Amino acid sequence: MLLVVLFSLSFLACEDDDVVAVDATPPTVLITSPAAGATFKRSDVIELRAEVSDNVGLSEVRVYVTDPKLKVRQLNEEGMNIFLNDGREKDLDLKVILDANAPKGPYSMTVEAIDDQGNTASQYVSVFVTE
Repeated sequence: MLLVVLFSLSFLACEDDDVVAVDATPPTVLITSPAAGATFKRSDVIELRAEVSDNVGLSEVRVYVTDPKLKVRQLNEEGMNIFLNDGREKDLDLKVILDANAPKGPYSMTVEAIDDQGNTASQYVSVFVTE
């Protein structure tokens, strides 16, 4: 009997006018600097700039740098996940400092955005480090 009552109450709690909006639209990521194929020297500072936005709300922005030996480093800067316009935009501006002993070769810089619904988007740019 208790099971029948609980089952009946569950139908009453879920009325037809309860509409749940699902956000299936991923965020957008646009890296504006550095330019693809740009060349840097060891110990240089690379200015990584990106425009990140979402139609509903951003949850997190992640930045990864992959070196020629495929070692991946995630950057964690203070304020990186403070968003504008009700949490829908981020103007990312980071300084990536290359080590004096950084390996020569191609580097990949990836900006990944995750929105409140878990949708993701990313963009990367490849640059080169010389001596």
